Amino acid sequence: MSSSFQNRIPSNMWRVVFYERRGNRIHVDRTGPWLPEKRLATHWANWFRERGYHVALQDQTGELEKINPGLPS
Repeated sequence: MSSSFQNRIPSNMWRVVFYERRGNRIHVDRTGPWLPEKRLATHWANWFRERGYHVALQDQTGELEKINPGLPS
């Protein structure tokens, strides 16, 4: 790969992950799009949280950062 191409690849991508209770289980939906900035992902996570969703942020290494305390009821 050329160095100019590597310089354009974001070093860390983020996405919003959704938690939903289905019966006795918690379903985790990781199908959200990857976003190039944590700030942008945080904006969307807060937007969904304000509308009653249980969400977390996931970085491209797989680490999760919960936005909502607890699990959905």
